[in-house]
Amino acid sequence: MNLLKSKLRRGTAAVAGTLIGLAGVAFFASPASAHDSFVKGSAECDTTTGEWVVTWEVNTDNGNEPGAENYRFLAVDAYPTPVEGIVHTPDDADPAFPHKSNEPLTGTQRVDGKAKFAKLEVQVKWSDEWVQFEHKKGFVKFHGDCSKTETPAPDASIASSCEGVTVTLANGKEATVDAEFTVKGSKGFEKSVTVKAGDEPVKVEIPAENAKHVVVTEKHSDKPVLVGKWEEPADCAPQGNFEAGYEVTCDSLIFGIDNTEGSKTVTAVFTPSKGEQKTLVVKAGEEKTVTFKGEKGLVINAKVNGEQYEPVKWDDEEKPADCDKPSPTPTVTETPAAPGEGGGLPVTGAAAGGIAGGAAALLAAGAVLFILARRRKVKFTA
Repeated sequence: MNLLKSKLRRGTAAVAGTLIGLAGVAFFASPASAHDSFVKGSAECDTTTGEWVVTWEVNTDNGNEPGAENYRFLAVDAYPTPVEGIVHTPDDADPAFPHKSNEPLTGTQRVDGKAKFAKLEVQVKWSDEWVQFEHKKGFVKFHGDCSKTETPAPDASIASSCEGVTVTLANGKEATVDAEFTVKGSKGFEKSVTVKAGDEPVKVEIPAENAKHVVVTEKHSDKPVLVGKWEEPADCAPQGNFEAGYEVTCDSLIFGIDNTEGSKTVTAVFTPSKGEQKTLVVKAGEEKTVTFKGEKGLVINAKVNGEQYEPVKWDDEEKPADCDKPSPTPTVTETPAAPGEGGGLPVTGAAAGGIAGGAAALLAAGAVLFILARRRKVKFTA
């Protein structure tokens, strides 16, 4: 036996094995510093559903290698449920590498509240054809159970009109208890509303003057459900600062527009059930009236600056109480003839001065009544 030859062969084999091992380590280890991926997750309990909500994040590092700007998932394994947003990339995907390297990719996983843990495992391939053979894993352990809490599902919306806002209060289908709302507006407006679980939404009307700032809160919520305000629609007719009213006399209906303190022209259209339509155009600083002859069944529809008011009727109930009193019977006084003269002509009725004074008093009373009618709250309302 040649001992020298045997020792040489064993020495040569050992050196060769070492070189091959080092070469293998260098081959498999060198790319790891250039391409890599990482998986991490965190969980929160959703008390409205009684589920754990796990947020997963996959981060990749392409080592700034040319051509490795994008990547795809060769494999995705999630437990116990799929992860929305992080899925296996199909072979026929377009683009083939849909995800951007060096940018975090997030996904959401919903897990039963009694589960103990969740995991996500991925395998990545970059657009330069480099494959990370080692699968990267993320693991999240749940502490205790996630239980469903008895809570409402409050929601609110706001819509503006020419008169103000409508606030709609709702309690979602997933609600398990009543929602207790408080609606607050400007100038001390406040209203409490309870919407039972499963009931139809409730509407709250707020006038424009009380809707400059609207806040809706719910007993179980830390933050306001709604914050809004009234916004006047573009098609609203200008209102201005005017007063409108009407007066019923024994034989007519008199409508008046007082725009003496207004800044815009007011246009009023009066449409009677009998007779012709009449229009009043009252400029700023003016005051005008229009008269309709009273007759049975007369109804006047009034529209001021495009806003429709309630109809006004001329009937016996609206007329003054003294309309049916009979007129005074004229008296006849004979004046004795003066000596030597024939009999004088009879004087009928009241003296002329008395008639004039009575007429003036009636006119004054009518003016006062009309002014009072105009100054009070509008009698024909929208």
